Amino acid sequence: MTSVLASAQGGTRADDVVLDVRDLRTYFHVMDGTVRAVDGVDFQIRRSGRLALVGESGCGKSVTALTIMRLIDQPPGEIASGEVWFDGRDLLTLPADQMRAVRGGEIAMIFQEPMTSLNPVLTVGDQIGEAVKLHQHLRDREAFEAAVQALRDVGVPAPERRVKQYPHELSGGMRQRVMIAMALSCRPKLLIADEPTTALDVTIQRQILELIKEIQERTGTALLLITHDLGVVAETVDEVVVMYAGRIVETGTVEEVLLEPRHPYTRGLLSSIPSRGKRGQRLSVIKGVVPNPFRMPPGCKFEPRCPYAWETSVQGEPTCAQNEPELLSLGDGRASRCWLHDPRFTGRLRDYERPTAGAEEAR
Repeated sequence: MTSVLASAQGGTRADDVVLDVRDLRTYFHVMDGTVRAVDGVDFQIRRSGRLALVGESGCGKSVTALTIMRLIDQPPGEIASGEVWFDGRDLLTLPADQMRAVRGGEIAMIFQEPMTSLNPVLTVGDQIGEAVKLHQHLRDREAFEAAVQALRDVGVPAPERRVKQYPHELSGGMRQRVMIAMALSCRPKLLIADEPTTALDVTIQRQILELIKEIQERTGTALLLITHDLGVVAETVDEVVVMYAGRIVETGTVEEVLLEPRHPYTRGLLSSIPSRGKRGQRLSVIKGVVPNPFRMPPGCKFEPRCPYAWETSVQGEPTCAQNEPELLSLGDGRASRCWLHDPRFTGRLRDYERPTAGAEEAR
């Protein structure tokens, strides 16, 4: 199966792509039923490229990343289908020992909360050194020096002293720098950053994002950023994939998606962001809640919350409530999972494109 992003872009040369995710489906089987956490996800990341997976909590962003890394507990999780091609290998079919060599060496991940990701009984130097010894086969002294250099590279002051400290002796921002140092110490081809600034205050968040972007540009490492914060997206990546209820609902460049959203969900997310221009005004909200994962709507998953949805069929036309659209290509690398972009509904699309369309209904 060809990636939707590749199709929308008219195809991408295989040697330009470091990660190609195809029709990925990850389910969780629990007592109440089956949760389709990731339900048919396709995207590509170019070498040295920067792509963000965006969406509210529970949409499947982090599960997508954990599936790529093969860190899903099975059971209750199940990678039901799909392919994850990384440098010519399908990661989902690699033997466990080969996957361990990829994980941390060629693909590194920064997790949300460094305090729970770092080992509290080992110094940060030992933890970074362990990674480089495993993947680069260095001796103890060489690994120690590599750990010091890694901390220096991410802007940790006095790295010779910090390398001997334990995680609890460091601030939240410093612990996140340690996580970044550990992730980059083996010079990976792909860095996955899962909400890397969630637990940090605003000023530290900006420092960490600037650090990740600066290192990514300097080293040429590809970046997969997972976030719910569209402000972070605007400053950090080149391409955006918007997810909702386990599905991709929109793709495009960061400028296209943020300046001209083509899916009602993306438009709702952008309308809900505070700005100086909205001072004194009520913020827009997306009405309703995310659907129950055990009772998903039969049609478009966003239909119960969408101000543009229609329930009545005209001359056999599909309705949002009963028929889920495909991810429709809009050309030039753009795609949207919305009936508005079906050629049959140009009149409805004109209503959507009006600057104030749906604004009052969405509040």
